Order: sequence, then C-alpha cells, then structure tokens
Amino acid sequence: MKYKLSIIIPFFFKGSADINSKRYFSLLAFEKCLKAVFRSKYKNFEVIAVSDGSSTESMETVKKYPCKIIKIKKNSGAAFSKNIGAKKSKGEILVFLDSDVEVKPDAFEVINNHFNKKINYGMLQGIYSHEPNYESYANEYLQSYYSYYIFTEVKKNKFIQSLVTNIFAIKKKIFNINKGFDSNFSGAGLEDNEFGFRLQKQGYKIPIGRKLKTIHHVNFGIWEFVKKITKIQTGEMKMHLRNKDTFVLKSKQSNYWGVISGLLLISSIICLFGLNIFLKIPFYNYIMLTLNLLFILIHLRFLKFIFISKGFLPTLRAVFFTYLHRLVVANCAIFGLIDFYIFKNKY
Repeated sequence: MKYKLSIIIPFFFKGSADINSKRYFSLLAFEKCLKAVFRSKYKNFEVIAVSDGSSTESMETVKKYPCKIIKIKKNSGAAFSKNIGAKKSKGEILVFLDSDVEVKPDAFEVINNHFNKKINYGMLQGIYSHEPNYESYANEYLQSYYSYYIFTEVKKNKFIQSLVTNIFAIKKKIFNINKGFDSNFSGAGLEDNEFGFRLQKQGYKIPIGRKLKTIHHVNFGIWEFVKKITKIQTGEMKMHLRNKDTFVLKSKQSNYWGVISGLLLISSIICLFGLNIFLKIPFYNYIMLTLNLLFILIHLRFLKFIFISKGFLPTLRAVFFTYLHRLVVANCAIFGLIDFYIFKNKY
C-alpha cells in the first residue's frame, strides 16, 4: 500500500536588512531541505511548509517549490506551527521534518515500508547521520552527542526514549488522539521531547528507523552553543517540575544516570575550586585529580565513540565541550528552579 504522506516543515528565519554569513547558511540549509524532499523516489506525498512569522527571504525560497504554504503572522513557536500543519494535512501519515535537515532520496520509501509492516507501532523516529564533518567545533561535538546519547547508545534497543523531530512519522489518528504538540512551548527544542514522553505514558513505543538518516546542516559557535543548551535544559527542568512523570520516564533512559553522575561531578569540581579560594582544603590537588579522572571515566565510552568515528583531535575537543556542556546543564537546573518557583514562569 502506498500511503499518502503529509510532510510538515515549520520554518522561522528572522528578517534583516542584510543577509550575513550565518543567515545565508541557514537559508541554504532550508533550500537543501526542500530540494532533498522533492528529489524523493516516493511520490505520494504533500508538503506543508508553515511560516512561523518568517522572513521575506525564506518565503522566496519556499515559493520555488510546490508546497502548500501556511503563513502565521506572529512567531508562535514550532509546536503551534506543527499542529497547524497537521490540521491542514490530507495524508494518513504525518511526517514532521526540521527545516535544517536533508533527507535521503529513499527516506519516504523507508517510511511507507515501515507502515506497511504488520507491527509498526503507528510511528517511526529517524536519526541524525554521524558521517558529516563540521567546521564549527561546537557543531562537531553536539552532533556527536546527539548521535551517541540519543541514537547509538541505545543501539541494541528497538525503541527511542527521547523523541526528536529531525524526521518523525506518525499516524494522523494517533497524533490527533494525543492532541499533538503542546503549543505553550515557545521557540523549538522541547515540544517534541514532551510529546514523546506523553506518548510513552499512554503506552506507545517509538521505534527507531536506523535507515532513516538525515544530514543536519547547522553552523554555530561556542556562544550560540551555550545559549542553545541553556534554553533547552532550563526548559526541560521546568518541564520535569510541571510534570513529574516526565522525570520518571527520563530516569529510565539507558544513559541517564551516567549524565547525572557527570553533572554531580562537575558541580563538585566547581564547588571545591570555589571553596579552596577562601579555605585551604587538605589534599585539594589529589581530590581534584580524582574527581576529574572519574569525570573522564564516566564519559569514556562516548569519547571512544568519537575517537573511532572521527579521530584524535575531535575526541580531544570533545573533552573540553563535555566539561562545558555539563557545567551549563548544572547551572540550568538552578535557573529552572528559580524561574519556576520564584518568577512563576511555568514554560
């Protein structure tokens, strides 16, 4: 059976008088996304491009292709855009696709074949390819992190625990029954995670399609990396505070306690360093050495994964970014608590 697929691509690019190199890269990524979609071998699909208050340049890009274009005047967030796209869709299968990823020509064929299986669970999660090399060291690390912790770490498992809408297919009926994405989320990055937890709470399993690979076209530096992680992790902390069930589901992830151990160690290292400025702690150097060795040891499998796939220098850089990443996340836990309980910002 050839299912009708509704490919939903929300996009948001800020307008500006001039297009700098970063914005130019983002628009090129969007162009690659659309071009790859229409190169598909599988032809029974519609494309719904949802402009979330996006710029004129991005609208000119999308108009080059035979898409159904939905314009939202005010930037309302990825969740709202995805839900609007789903409402306007005519396909039996919804395929949510990020505007900065490039699919392979057989991607939609892989999706159709999956839903033709007797047991298909009503959905399919695609993965990021770990093959591309990135000029930005921050991108290089973060893509390795996603590829390892979200996809490769659970390689022996058939199902994923953290939903990512780089490419995600779901039966429209299941999507509607579960009321879609939570439109209270602003921006993008957590609405898919929360929806995944909600699906799992209802008893659904989210199978991983390892043949369904996307290339992620991103380009940001260290400061953008810090801001991105801060926004996502602060939001995730508040998500767990709003709904304790999401924390329970998160704790069941195979890599979760390794991450928690890393956060506890980096917090101990920073606290010990600060205390030693005012109080001379006995055996300070030995304690610091031990804590740092434990930190490296906890992340050794991740670093080995990068070494085997990317080589020595990316592994060395990953050590620095792992420290930075854990430090930012540890701070986000505090920011999230303050923002939630003191400033009453629930999202």
